[in-house]
Amino acid sequence: MNIQDKPIRELYSLDSPRPLLTAIMSLTRLLMLGGVIGLSPMGGKALAHGLIQEPPSRNWYCGALTKPDQVNNGTAQYPVCGKAFKAPGLDPNAGYNFMSVLTHTRGYAVLGARTNVCGYDSETWRGAPTVWDQPIDWPTNRMTPGPKSFIWNIAWGPHFSDTQEFRYWITKENFVYQVGKPLSFSDFESEPFCALNYSHGSPAANPSVIANPGDSTFTTKCTLPQRTGRHVIYAEWGRNHYTYERFHGCVDALFDGGIPPNPGMDARIELTPKVTELVGGGSLTLDGSQSTGNGLSYQWSIESSRPTAYRLEGGNESVATLHYDDIPAVSTLRILLNVTDGAESDSETLTLVHKPAILSNWRDLGLLSGLAQPLQSGDRMAIRTVTEGGIDALWPTQPVKWVKGSDWTLQLAQVINAQNGPVRLGLLNDQGEVQMSQNLAENRVYASSGSGITSAFLKVTPAPGAGSKATITPRVSQASPWYHESQILISHTKPITALSVRITFQKNDRWSLNGAYNTVGSVIRQSTSNTAKALIYRFELQPGQTITPGQNRLFAAQANGSGEVHPVAGDSYSVTYIMEGVTRTISGHF
Repeated sequence: MNIQDKPIRELYSLDSPRPLLTAIMSLTRLLMLGGVIGLSPMGGKALAHGLIQEPPSRNWYCGALTKPDQVNNGTAQYPVCGKAFKAPGLDPNAGYNFMSVLTHTRGYAVLGARTNVCGYDSETWRGAPTVWDQPIDWPTNRMTPGPKSFIWNIAWGPHFSDTQEFRYWITKENFVYQVGKPLSFSDFESEPFCALNYSHGSPAANPSVIANPGDSTFTTKCTLPQRTGRHVIYAEWGRNHYTYERFHGCVDALFDGGIPPNPGMDARIELTPKVTELVGGGSLTLDGSQSTGNGLSYQWSIESSRPTAYRLEGGNESVATLHYDDIPAVSTLRILLNVTDGAESDSETLTLVHKPAILSNWRDLGLLSGLAQPLQSGDRMAIRTVTEGGIDALWPTQPVKWVKGSDWTLQLAQVINAQNGPVRLGLLNDQGEVQMSQNLAENRVYASSGSGITSAFLKVTPAPGAGSKATITPRVSQASPWYHESQILISHTKPITALSVRITFQKNDRWSLNGAYNTVGSVIRQSTSNTAKALIYRFELQPGQTITPGQNRLFAAQANGSGEVHPVAGDSYSVTYIMEGVTRTISGHF
């Protein structure tokens, strides 16, 4: 099966339930620094990221609500976070990776204890303690035994279809929290006090798990056991066999002898003007002054897939102002307010639709050239699309035969655009029309806004007798001013006996080497080099080794930034492999 034969949400389907993420997979920085605005991408389709928002987990308090730059400039809502952000041995910017405390494992219930509890030896930290494993005096949440809801915010990759379970463990009754002493799994009960299964095919089957796609959250209903004093809850959100990806986190609880939390604490957001959508550019007043509670402090934040379009003033005030620029396509904007009286906190979220001033009828599905793969004379090609409901279609229905020497993008566009259907190839002009660009590399794939189409792939049917070939897919999985990750995915139905992957990242003084990883395992020898103009990542199959057939083998190159999104136009890749005795080389740009 080629990579084009699976929806993009399944691109991380691996052969092993415990894929080996080798070498130096290091810190991502998905949030924008500077001032009082916290911005994060929400458009990722292959990755999921999340954490417990309510009651606030450690990485919600110190990461989502309080960021490293706010500690440094004195605007931190929770200054104690600085003790974790600046712990010895940690990257001082690691706190921006609060939504990515993850492993690709079956989790604590199957694999048992790890050295670090809250990060579960997270791959992002290469098994070392995370920010949230630091033994500081963490903010606590007042709790009482009995029914309790835990809300997971998964807006950084809202994967509902492959979510499988949620599990929660609590420290033993005689546990005594000690600042300066790291947690150990020996501090916790061996069995979870709450274990909930979920199937997106029958979301109502378990009434204790409520999926909220509109808010990108899961609400899980549990029952807290009898406890007094200070305790810690360790939690996991687990995805199914496509990734066995799990997100880990800790919630600090203070059981106060049956005294219920202050029922008057309530975060409230009012907008001026009162709108449910934004159009073009302008300003919006965010008013949290009607929130109830005593001695409140405020923290506003914004989440959007287009972070540079928004500027927030007064992020620590009861009333803030959001300035927004015009955007080229419809986007979702989330406005978050967290209020606290120092002992308790409450949060409120509003979701708005932001539309461009000139609304296009076309949804941008990405660069057409980004779908490229090696072609041989006689190969037949078509654009495969997938709708929100998972329905596939080919455009055109009868694939186009590639003529050697011709530009495949132009061949496809001439046939597909002539059909005047819901899929067009070209470039969106100022009048909202899709027209072919003279620069063929600029052409993109568009779907009409009412078609429900969310993804596009290039499907190639090899010419008769062409032999087996691997499918090579370049992809930029994450791009922010602080972190960039480019990936090569390889799918093949025959064994590969030799493989060389090279990724070249064109850099300037704002970008530095982070690391690399792959999902094949120890048979891959990987290396990185740093020149004046480029970061180079190499992956080599060791001599005498073979890679068995598989889907979506992942080779990733990571880089750290310092304030500007990296332009990928100059980045390139080259893949050379031997399959069935035939050597093939594929190269291109991201």
